[in-house]
Amino acid sequence: MQMRPGENPSQDVPQLNLMGNFDLRCAGESVAVTPAGQRLLSLLALSHRTVTREYVADKLWPDAAATKAAGSLRSTLWRLPKLGHPLVVATAGTLHVADEVETDLDATEHLLNRTIKHAESPARHMPGEAPPDLEPADQALSCDLLPEAWDDWVVVERERLHQMRLHALESLACVHRSAGHFGRALDAALRAVAGEPLRESAHREVIETYLAEGNTGEAMRHFEELRRLLRAELELEPSPALHRLLTDAVTAKRTEP
Repeated sequence: MQMRPGENPSQDVPQLNLMGNFDLRCAGESVAVTPAGQRLLSLLALSHRTVTREYVADKLWPDAAATKAAGSLRSTLWRLPKLGHPLVVATAGTLHVADEVETDLDATEHLLNRTIKHAESPARHMPGEAPPDLEPADQALSCDLLPEAWDDWVVVERERLHQMRLHALESLACVHRSAGHFGRALDAALRAVAGEPLRESAHREVIETYLAEGNTGEAMRHFEELRRLLRAELELEPSPALHRLLTDAVTAKRTEP
């Protein structure tokens, strides 16, 4: 079962949260899970499908012999917390997360996609408040998937969601800036910069927000910081398009009556 964006999870069913550190909750309380159990539940949740026991054993214990890996899997399944609802549906040959278990994965991805798409729609250019249904995106944009896990099957999915998160933060900055919410726009843009300091598109959102609120000096300062960073790390310069954006803004500022 996947939580819908903005939906409050039911208190009496297990809630599996993988955005940020692993957290299994039931009846409002955090539930202790062994490290192997955490990896098992994470793998099954990230698979989004029914998988074979052999597949799971190979992913979780890749260096162990098949029989030993199968034994480790049986032990891990047995040690999973015994709650009022099952966590895993296990047959003789397959495993999947029980339908009763709510996870935050699909809800997070839905919010990220919705934020990105809204920035591409004409509605974002309308003055006034930013759409209220974008506010829950702040929570989805606050952390990455299992940041302390380094299994290959986590790293690939984390990078995919990380890139979506950066695009969504940039989009959120664009939405808030179009609505005149410069503080929120700057917060989102700077979070994107923090997530990937060498990402020029994130820096552009910061610079455009400074320019939109009339802080040309701040925009120039941020551009120079980006230039120093790119030179030091990559021996590159900011793109001509970004340089032109700032130059045009400075020229317009100087010619104001």
